[in-house]
Amino acid sequence: MLPRLGPENKRTGGEWVRNADLWLPMFVDVILPLAVPGLFTFGLPADLGEVRPGMRVVVPFGRGSKLYGGLVRRVHTDIPSGRQVRNVLSVLDSTPIVTGHQLDLWDRIAEHYLCGIGEVMIAALPAQLTLSSETRLVANPATAKAAAQDPRTAHLINALLDQEVLSMQQASELLGLKDPLPVVKRLMEQGTLLLEEELKDEWKPRTCTYVRLHKDANSEEALHAWFDKLEKKAPKQLHLLMRFVEVSRCMSDAPLEVERNKLLHISGSSSAALKQLVEKGLFETYEREAGVPALDKTAGNAPVLSDAQTEALNVVRHGFTEKDVVLLRSSGKTELYITLIDEVLAQGGQVLYLLPEIALTTQMIERLRARFGERIAVSHSRMSQHDRTDLWMRMARAEGAPAIIVGARSALFLPFQQLRLVVVDEEHDPSYKQHDPAPRYHARDMAIVLASLHGAKTLLGSATPSMESQHNAQHGKYASALLLSRYGDVRMPVIERVDLRDAQKRKTMRGHFTPMLVETVQRALDRREQAIIFQNRRGYVPVWQCEACGWIPECDHCDVSLTYHKHDHRLRCHYCSRHYPPPERCGSCGGARLRMLGFGTEKIEEEVKELFPEARVARMDQDTTRGKNALDRIITGFAQGAVDILVGTQMVTKGLDFDHVSVVGILNADNLMRFPDFRAHERAFQLMAQVAGRSGRRKQAGTVIIQAFEVQHPVLDLVVHHDVEGMYKRELEHRRLHGYPPFTRLIRLTLKHRSEERVAAAAYALTRALAEQLGERVLGPEIPSVAWVNDKHIRNLMVKLRRSAHHEEKAFVRDTIDRVFGEPEHRAVQLITDVDPV
Repeated sequence: MLPRLGPENKRTGGEWVRNADLWLPMFVDVILPLAVPGLFTFGLPADLGEVRPGMRVVVPFGRGSKLYGGLVRRVHTDIPSGRQVRNVLSVLDSTPIVTGHQLDLWDRIAEHYLCGIGEVMIAALPAQLTLSSETRLVANPATAKAAAQDPRTAHLINALLDQEVLSMQQASELLGLKDPLPVVKRLMEQGTLLLEEELKDEWKPRTCTYVRLHKDANSEEALHAWFDKLEKKAPKQLHLLMRFVEVSRCMSDAPLEVERNKLLHISGSSSAALKQLVEKGLFETYEREAGVPALDKTAGNAPVLSDAQTEALNVVRHGFTEKDVVLLRSSGKTELYITLIDEVLAQGGQVLYLLPEIALTTQMIERLRARFGERIAVSHSRMSQHDRTDLWMRMARAEGAPAIIVGARSALFLPFQQLRLVVVDEEHDPSYKQHDPAPRYHARDMAIVLASLHGAKTLLGSATPSMESQHNAQHGKYASALLLSRYGDVRMPVIERVDLRDAQKRKTMRGHFTPMLVETVQRALDRREQAIIFQNRRGYVPVWQCEACGWIPECDHCDVSLTYHKHDHRLRCHYCSRHYPPPERCGSCGGARLRMLGFGTEKIEEEVKELFPEARVARMDQDTTRGKNALDRIITGFAQGAVDILVGTQMVTKGLDFDHVSVVGILNADNLMRFPDFRAHERAFQLMAQVAGRSGRRKQAGTVIIQAFEVQHPVLDLVVHHDVEGMYKRELEHRRLHGYPPFTRLIRLTLKHRSEERVAAAAYALTRALAEQLGERVLGPEIPSVAWVNDKHIRNLMVKLRRSAHHEEKAFVRDTIDRVFGEPEHRAVQLITDVDPV
């Protein structure tokens, strides 16, 4: 912070000459948690004490008396000209809660993704740290009544207990304070007050049942006695005990517990047999958070690497001596990650481990905690606000800060102090891209920026890397390493293509399954193995259609057909989420002959249950994973053997590790390759290769059955031969010819308005203004296939930027947008700017 000028520092000859008893005015530039561009300057009264960048201050903003907890970006003595400056009302922090590296990252995100830094602040900070007049408060029912308060705060608590919810403005009136935020902050830190959304969406960890030996049976002599006892009277219970001993290694020096469902699956025993052994005093069961090792389990041994893994690890280490980023192409990456993390922790550094989906964290945390004990913290959007804030503050103050953070894309916003390594697993995954709301950042790209700000290294890992990352590695921007052998030297799966056209002609199809797929799955079930069926469309059927006139029911608020969901017997719009009752007659001709076309995961689940009536079937898609812990339950159940066949969308491709999956079926590969996007073939190859990689993970090579009409499609040839390099070369030439990434940078501009005429006029004006400098590299305006969503008409533009001049051309795009949408006739049109869309 700049010093205030006192008698010993008074200026002479300058604009601001101060007497001995006066101070030089101080100002702060503040980031406000609003979708408005730029910083805002406020005066800093002398009685507020020391203020530094990264601290929160309460400021008035806008008309009326709205207050915001803004974040100080800069402290200075530059007097704003041409306007009256309002003063900071109070300071909320005694030390910065946001580091300088974080603020620099926010600046880079705002600049690169053409958004306001306030929008970055909203995305980065936990909600408890962004207080404002709009904040709605509730009393914590667990602590509010018992909390000792002074008369004013007691009045507020009593009012909350009576009225349930109060706005910050109402809190201000009850406290008799113009600025209630410091008092509210203190009460929230005490746990007396909560945010309204926190009470509604309080996240609770999922628990699992574990089995261990009773303390009286936990010795070699006692176990031998149990063996003798059960051998004579209860052979099924003896079998269960023997499998427990095998899996838990209870006769070794490092016994492990066993999850109940897993034990029942691998032993083929019933829950009644287990219950009887618990009642007899051999076993005991208990509940604990899933994926968290037992309390007495601190840290395990380092992984034993194969020769191929050791060689790849040495290549990665050498790459880090020359480049800040290394691309690791491998399907057996986790052991390498753990070894590198171990080395960073030994040097006192921190590690950020990014995963594309929250679903992947449970399995990975279990493996990491088995190695590193309690030095790990998890960060994801389903955590409670209190837990997210607690983790943030521990890291900001470096008191008890975890050494390893495992999380989804938002984890890169945390206040790291000693970051030395960033691991981006499955770096190709499109889930790393934030779509709505702004900032629409790509976590992989910003993780590299974050690492560079800390002087850390970045490791990008994937068995099927993105085109951009492969291109950067090929041209020396990144170092690269290759590990082709799978963990345990398991052979790559055998991939078979089945001709759907031929099967339909021969009339051998059983629903949407060819005979080969049915037979292969049945053989796996007979061997007590598991199968995954992949269909990248949710719902029961995509559309209903009138047989007489071809009418298809559509959403009343979107230009899209409705998808039928049999589970709740409703038609659903997958764009605005509205529900409709299924039609009994045609909405056009009144006919009663309506048929269903297409198929989704819900219909496939139904067919699987009919084809394999003895199998236990589960479905994993957006519909079955909406509830808290629903996704985690499905994954854990499948991993423990409680499910035999898993039907799912692309969620099943996300790097999950299942021991007993031997068969993967891809029902209709053609739909993946026909998607109208320049990345369609790249995405199709990655999806099929990734879902194929779920097969044969342990003892032997698995089998993958790909059903398609175009069985000789070049992309399928590449998938069958696991040819990542061939896919890269094929796609690269197409991208070069048509000027798409990695040879250009893209900006997608989406305009929305209830009036089609106004959105069309704005789109035309923007296109014409951009084309003045960019010419034919402005594509559009285009009417998309779905041109009306949520009662708003849509127009799209795509802008191609030259990589050699993308900073200058992006600045031109920003200035042009400001100029066009500054005109009165276009101000009401909504604009969504997406830099580097995926």
